[in-house]
Amino acid sequence: TKKSIGGTQAGGGEISSSRRKWIQQSILVASTSVVVNPKVVFAAAEDSTKEGLLSTNDVAGLLHPVPTFTIVDKRGIPFMVVGEDAKVTGYFFTTYGEAARILEVAKNSANKAIAQAKAEGKSKEEIGTNPWTKARVSSIPLDSAITLVSKSTASFGGGNFFRIAPAADDIEDALKITGQEDLAEGKVPMFYYKDFTFEEDGKKRSPLYFRKSELENDFKKRNPGEDLPKTEITELLSVLAELVRPGGTDNELKTLKIMAPVESLEKKKLCDKVGGKEAPFFVGQRIIV
Repeated sequence: TKKSIGGTQAGGGEISSSRRKWIQQSILVASTSVVVNPKVVFAAAEDSTKEGLLSTNDVAGLLHPVPTFTIVDKRGIPFMVVGEDAKVTGYFFTTYGEAARILEVAKNSANKAIAQAKAEGKSKEEIGTNPWTKARVSSIPLDSAITLVSKSTASFGGGNFFRIAPAADDIEDALKITGQEDLAEGKVPMFYYKDFTFEEDGKKRSPLYFRKSELENDFKKRNPGEDLPKTEITELLSVLAELVRPGGTDNELKTLKIMAPVESLEKKKLCDKVGGKEAPFFVGQRIIV
């Protein structure tokens, strides 16, 4: 059984500050940047005497085809921000559109802050420059993003924290279904229909979607004329935790397929083209804004 977003692992009744509110606050102070070199060590997953439903390699294979999108400079060094909790955090967005939107908002807000500072007669040294002008949207696979997220919470994370960030529209769709006021930061809602499966390469697949609309469209395409079932929601990280939990028994989870947003593969190609020969993501440095 896929775990509900309303359960304890999915955030329960404890709702943290909105990611959107945090973004609005953080970009207003983004007028200067500094590159630092923290100690960052991402260890391999620890072996366990008991196996989960899937091995860590199998889970990586499940996630690898799905692109995520993040904001980096020309060299691939990630932009990271200091949140209200004083943690330096970077984000991997589930859609290209959300990453591009956040980057554009950040650029515009920093330009407004600089213009205001100039109007107040501040010096060039005080004003600084807009760090977002040389930023680009880059793409790394979901398995790599999940690895950075999971290891950044450990004591050897080197002061870097990473989160998976759903698109605002997908958050809204999830909240309409759950009745919650907000979604805890770092939680990723996934949409599905109970008993909706299809065959792929001779194997049964149980699809999970980042977008409610794509779940509906796919169901209609595969089941013409049928009414849409009730939309169910689970949470990505909770599902992955269950897949690797030693002694897991829910064999239905072995058939899961993560459905990337329809435009993601083409947008990944675009990111790779813009990035050229530079790394898509440089681990070991960060630009703090």
